[in-house]
Amino acid sequence: MDDLLAFLRIDTQSAKGKGVEGAKFLQDYMQSNGIEAELVKHKAVNPYVLGEINVGAPKTLLIYNHYDVQPVEPLEKWETDPFTPTFKEDKLIARGVADDKGALMARLEAVSELKKEGKLKVNLKFLYEGEEEIGSPHMPSFLPEYAKRLKADYILWEGAGRGPNGAPQVVLGVKGLLYVQISAKTPKDLHSMYAPIARNPAWELLDFLRELRGPDGRVNIPGFYDDILVPPSVEGLTASKLGIDLRLMKEALGYEVQDDFLVKLVRDPTCNLDGIQSGYTGEGSKTVIPSHAFVKLDFRLVPRQQPKVVLAALREMVKKRNLEMMVLGEEEPFRTCEDSEIAKALIDSARETFFMEPLVLPNSPGTGPMASVARTLGIGQIADGVGPDNPGSNIHSFNEFIYKRDYRLCKEWMVNLLKRLGV
Repeated sequence: MDDLLAFLRIDTQSAKGKGVEGAKFLQDYMQSNGIEAELVKHKAVNPYVLGEINVGAPKTLLIYNHYDVQPVEPLEKWETDPFTPTFKEDKLIARGVADDKGALMARLEAVSELKKEGKLKVNLKFLYEGEEEIGSPHMPSFLPEYAKRLKADYILWEGAGRGPNGAPQVVLGVKGLLYVQISAKTPKDLHSMYAPIARNPAWELLDFLRELRGPDGRVNIPGFYDDILVPPSVEGLTASKLGIDLRLMKEALGYEVQDDFLVKLVRDPTCNLDGIQSGYTGEGSKTVIPSHAFVKLDFRLVPRQQPKVVLAALREMVKKRNLEMMVLGEEEPFRTCEDSEIAKALIDSARETFFMEPLVLPNSPGTGPMASVARTLGIGQIADGVGPDNPGSNIHSFNEFIYKRDYRLCKEWMVNLLKRLGV
């Protein structure tokens, strides 16, 4: 695992403008293993790493990963230095080891081994991004410019690992996203004695939030639930049917979940309050009517819900209350058919590697730019798998980790996948 450890030591926190050294590491590694590799700056701070292996096969697989990582704060919660990879019993702890450096290197090592042995039977292209953790801001302009170079038959996404039942996870899509900031403002702060006659932006914002989402969690945007498509297979994703130990999920989340938690994660669109701020929050008291209040909200959207449609309806609600709104992010949902070539190959290779049935999800509870990639590159088959993470890996949190055995199995899974795609 020396190559992985060297990669993990490199600070690639894109939110802090770091990552170029990580891109250069990947370029050097690929070139030293006989893989064509190039750094493409485009408009991004962290360059894209493009690579290719052409063995003259009829089919081509594009492998997507990102080398940037989330910020490491709060540092005091880490047991070890985030960029000093540390083995603790059967765990490897480091920032990015689960998301996404572990999957990236396991796949790359497997490819390098097959290439050296002359056993590659499918053409490969590589797209490594350095800004995924800050919302892939330059992907929309990058992809059209390099679409011809990235042309492929299917895409292997960044790397789903083990599911909550311990089985390898195959994910065939993602939820979409709409991220907004909504604000209420008045000209200036006032003494709280004016409360009988003054507007209070904090109360105005709270009244809007009560209208937006009911106590049962239902989102009250007109038409929000109209276009949802739920595959029948989703209803079978209960903990009791899949053998998921709910105690492990309690350990991972910090509180208990119900038998249908996975159904809800995959099936349900959401309205999440990410943060809210207003007024005086310092030590002691200050009797004030704040002049500004704002909230950050993200909506996770399931296939057939469109961010622009939801946004238009939300904008009308905001307008009626004389609030202000700023859009901070949009991603469309995406889903690949379970009978596609890439899905079948992932499912069969997972069985071969783990000797058990994989957990197949029609879409992830999370979001990624699958839809924009599929539309721009004209590739309809995109699926996620071949990752070393697990539900307790603390992705985006402190003490992020993977199990050493899962890294080895990830490499083996990649080898078996490539052999099946090359048949």
